[in-house]
Amino acid sequence: MVVPVVTAARARTGTPRRTVLRGAGALAGLAAAGTLGAGCARPEGPDPLEEPLAAARDDAVTAAAAAAAYPELAGRLTPLSRARRAHADTLAAEIRRARPDRTATVDTAATPAPARPAASAAAAVTALRRSLGTARDGAGALALTVEASRCGLLTSVAASCAGYVTVLG
Repeated sequence: MVVPVVTAARARTGTPRRTVLRGAGALAGLAAAGTLGAGCARPEGPDPLEEPLAAARDDAVTAAAAAAAYPELAGRLTPLSRARRAHADTLAAEIRRARPDRTATVDTAATPAPARPAASAAAAVTALRRSLGTARDGAGALALTVEASRCGLLTSVAASCAGYVTVLG
């Protein structure tokens, strides 16, 4: 095997190694500063999870009201109401963890106004299926835009909503 020998004259014709290393170090420093700086910046406005949180709270109240108004639906709607309440609690906890500045907003909007039951049991089921379909689609779309830890939460909510749409079908 022949190993090429680099002569001193040949080594000097390219960019000096120290210059390359300094440049690489500077780029790494800039990249780290940009990444860390972006991570430290506090986002403004509502948290993206506030919309699915509001939907979960609304669905929980609507399902509970429909179960009370139409006892024949209670077996299907009570678990749905509990599941959507659990979704709301988990989403609210995540918002509080990630955005302590939004805690007051999340907590003051904790209880939606009592829902007026639909005109019939069939109308109640149809309205809930529509709402759950919207929640499923919204959570699924949002999952594609958030960080991995939130993606898992949102896909779980979307899957649960999809399951309930099927059960209510």
